[in-house]
Amino acid sequence: MNVIFHYGALGDFVLTLPILRRLVGPVTLVSAWERATLAATLLGGDIKVSPMDIQMWEFIRLHAEGGPTSVSPAIGELFSEAQHVISFVSTGKDAWANNVARLAQKAKHIYIDPRPPEGVTEHISKWHLTQSKEQGLKIGEPTEVVATGNPSGPVVVHPGSGGVDKCWPIERYEMLVRGLLERGTSLLPLLGEAEAERWPKDRLDHWVRQKGARVFGTLHELHAALSDASAYIGNDSGPTHLAAQMGLPTVALFGPTDPRVWAPVGPSVTVLAPNRPEAMGWLEVEQVLDACPDQG
Repeated sequence: MNVIFHYGALGDFVLTLPILRRLVGPVTLVSAWERATLAATLLGGDIKVSPMDIQMWEFIRLHAEGGPTSVSPAIGELFSEAQHVISFVSTGKDAWANNVARLAQKAKHIYIDPRPPEGVTEHISKWHLTQSKEQGLKIGEPTEVVATGNPSGPVVVHPGSGGVDKCWPIERYEMLVRGLLERGTSLLPLLGEAEAERWPKDRLDHWVRQKGARVFGTLHELHAALSDASAYIGNDSGPTHLAAQMGLPTVALFGPTDPRVWAPVGPSVTVLAPNRPEAMGWLEVEQVLDACPDQG
């Protein structure tokens, strides 16, 4: 059994799914509960994934020096049966690593740095794979994501991102929406927590009332909306990575981040990016319109 610990942003989490698809044997995924259960849904057809909540007190205590000295029977069984403990949360030289080494003495311990060092330009999924192989983790053949999408569903447009500098100017999203509607494209604008908190109230109201935008509050609401979509357009963000991993035709808008490292992974991904990283203002509306897949 593989026991995986991951706690990070949604985009970083989704970008670990390619390596999860290559693990041999069942997986217990210890992460934020919504993400762990979502991964179980996405990967359930390929491997057996059992979700666990990383916010459980016994897992939080793993970060403390010298503790925990004892765990519940369920957590004890998890560690005693683990063949591999794969960590995206520890350097391997900290209190967490010492505690887990004591609890899972029979397991092989793999420590993966979730973000490549400066100067590394290979894709993050390859970076994860390289580290895993170097530490002796048994890796199977890749399981490809199947292209999907509801032909009669809307094109989802998500104008947000956790990083403000990753966001294409909202005025250009306004122009994009108008252009797509003029084509007769059925649209579903999606807004997340970042937009609900960051945007002025009048702008948020305009998108909800005039453009029919839906604000998703949970990952499962986001997943449900994407499951009914025909395609997706968005910035370098967690929802964009999720759409690509779900197999949706995805148009990803890049600027300050390097797509060689951070491009979404999926069977139908179009990345619009400058020749070298720069502010999002480089991208014109016509370029995005030309890249949008046709409906039907």
